[in-house]
Amino acid sequence: MNTYLVGTLWLVGVSIATLAVVVALRRWRRDSGPHVDISALSAIFSLAGMLFAIVAAFVFIDVWSNAAKARDATYSEAQAVQLVAWSANGMPEPDRAEMVTLSRDYLREVVGQEWPRQAATGVDENARGWHLVQQMHEVVARNAERAEDAPAAVESLLQARQERLALADAHIGEATWFALLVGAVLAALPIFFFPFDRALPQLALTATVASVITLLLFTIQQIERPFAHGRVPATAYEQTLTRITPP
Repeated sequence: MNTYLVGTLWLVGVSIATLAVVVALRRWRRDSGPHVDISALSAIFSLAGMLFAIVAAFVFIDVWSNAAKARDATYSEAQAVQLVAWSANGMPEPDRAEMVTLSRDYLREVVGQEWPRQAATGVDENARGWHLVQQMHEVVARNAERAEDAPAAVESLLQARQERLALADAHIGEATWFALLVGAVLAALPIFFFPFDRALPQLALTATVASVITLLLFTIQQIERPFAHGRVPATAYEQTLTRITPP
């Protein structure tokens, strides 16, 4: 489903739910007698809201940073594959041709197979990409003296691949989500219980605060996994594939 549509549904749904709670609480106060003075609790509510804002800000910065790192990791890995292909120039045939073929196969495997999987559930440890890197290492081992740059190139590819897969599995964790959700509820509580003389200002303020908090949490959830929802394209691998000439 479209991200904008899902976000809009969440905003509308949460706003309607909070407005319904406000209306119910105002009716309850009207039927239960005079308003209770809860000014003594305002400091506690303010502290909860401040702590939620601090936690949410740190979490948002962290997931946003991971998204930027993920894009950079794709170009680092694609560049490493190209260096592997170039390092084969000093190898005799048929090892040179095999190394170039393995490099192109690796790029096609990442674009065609790994990219859709890592957007959904992550890349399997037994994915074919690992076997292709292992085959590159075996070819390099046979030609270490003829192609001195090849071992370092394969090692850089292995490191870049591991970095990309680590970022693909990155998420903020259940404990952090629990803290965010509880903090969001505590931050919104004052609006429900503070006595407003008129209903319209309370309804408008409640809908605004609920929408802002929902938008923040929805944004964190959407960018929590940098490779999900196609946010980071496989452009770097596709461009590199066009630059490696088939043997």
